[in-house]
Amino acid sequence: MRVGLAVGLCAALLWVASCNANGKPESERQIQQQAQQATERAKKAADEAAAQARAAAANAERDANAVERGVKAGLHNGKSVDLNAASQVDLETLPGVTAATARRIENNRPYETPHDLVRKGVVPEAEYERIAGDVVVR
Repeated sequence: MRVGLAVGLCAALLWVASCNANGKPESERQIQQQAQQATERAKKAADEAAAQARAAAANAERDANAVERGVKAGLHNGKSVDLNAASQVDLETLPGVTAATARRIENNRPYETPHDLVRKGVVPEAEYERIAGDVVVR
């Protein structure tokens, strides 16, 4: 919207710049200066609009990630996940477990204990600590 406004402003300034109060064309130098000033204002407005769009996109991404974590937590809802039998979708309901981590868990089966995730190098200790209370091995 701001970019459209800036373009409209440029067009209006160019039209006004082409004539003086007597309706006669102004010097080419004056027209060039006015066009340059209008372009600089339009560029500034476009840069501001782009910065606002980047900030809005970052906020939207943060909110989407929060929703994703909430959905995963809601799906998990206190149930223990069996590392040897859970599907990739079930594994992804664990806190911090991404699709790639879930695939690594599946590819390194079977597990004798939940801590085998760390022993086999599937997840680091810090990540294991986040999910330790939610996983079992049957």
